[in-house]
Amino acid sequence: MTQEQRLIRDTVHALASERFAPGAAAADRQYRPPLDNLKVLAGHGYTGIFLPECYGGTGLGLLETVLVVEQLARSCANTAMLYSCTDGATPRAILHIGSEPLRQRYLPAFAKAERYAAWSMSEANAGSDVGNVQTRAVGDGQHYVINGSKLWCTAAQVADVFLVLVRLTDEPGMKGVGAVLVERGTPGFSVGKHLDLLGLRGTGMAELVFQDCRVPAENLLLPAGRMKDLLQVLDADRITGNPPICLGLAQAALGHAVQHLKDRAQFGRPLAENQGLQWKLADMAMDIEAARALVYGAAQAIDQGRQSVAQVSIAKIYANEMAVRVTNQAMQLAGAYGLSEEYPFERYFRDARGMSIGYGTTEIHRNSIARELLKGSYLV
Repeated sequence: MTQEQRLIRDTVHALASERFAPGAAAADRQYRPPLDNLKVLAGHGYTGIFLPECYGGTGLGLLETVLVVEQLARSCANTAMLYSCTDGATPRAILHIGSEPLRQRYLPAFAKAERYAAWSMSEANAGSDVGNVQTRAVGDGQHYVINGSKLWCTAAQVADVFLVLVRLTDEPGMKGVGAVLVERGTPGFSVGKHLDLLGLRGTGMAELVFQDCRVPAENLLLPAGRMKDLLQVLDADRITGNPPICLGLAQAALGHAVQHLKDRAQFGRPLAENQGLQWKLADMAMDIEAARALVYGAAQAIDQGRQSVAQVSIAKIYANEMAVRVTNQAMQLAGAYGLSEEYPFERYFRDARGMSIGYGTTEIHRNSIARELLKGSYLV
């Protein structure tokens, strides 16, 4: 890493440890999105870091975003997830495929954390199968009228602007799918109650409902037939949100496990003197370092213009499955303490478990890797 990248990593780590970690457990127990943390990050210049300076950002790369998200997740995974929404796919899509008026309207507000963004793709029968989106947007003069519903929308309860995938034409599959931007408070648009999940319970995830919701025609972000453009944006976002959260959770779990083994004594000596337990710590550290190398490498490749679907999928899968292994092992090493809500071990595991489902399941990403191998576009 460059000196600037190390400074970003260390500064965000110190800030998150001091300001965000103390409230992480309460955000989880109370299902409360810690929005104040995003305002703190904005005050220190860490929101909108990938946006060009002309839109209020700092124009940095994906690796810098990965470093920020990883350090946030070490202290508060809910903060990291909310950050990856309002500093992630939706503003990235507006930047790369939106009109200049849309960029001017939304990006500076995102960069200052004055407004928050969400990405809404999933439906009851459309998650990994984007081509089966049924929520419909029909042109009506100077507006589009939207009807349908969305599930699993992270940050829904706090977001101001939603990127919504909709069916614009009757063409089958992704050919008929596009995207519109919908603002909170638009007539006919409502946000459901917080969804009760195993982990990441402070992310404001909820259902979206559209009943004759009228949005201005200029809010069309992506016309039908151009879904590949949007999915390319999502491919980049897949490396800056989900995988570094896994890295942060695993690193936090390992740190607490090390401290527990040093503090806890059994049979007249600290647990840390047990060689079998030492080996478990070593395996956890190796797993984290391997995942970090994959994630950083994928981010750097995209920054250098060498974007690879397979490389991103490999990094995501490994980080997802690593985080489950490491947080589960940390829980085991903590014994009964690992199961208690008074300690962070079980929260780390709960937060990590869903990451292999979100942003594309690990099974779907394995399909992507195999497809690239069979086409010859990815060579090991």
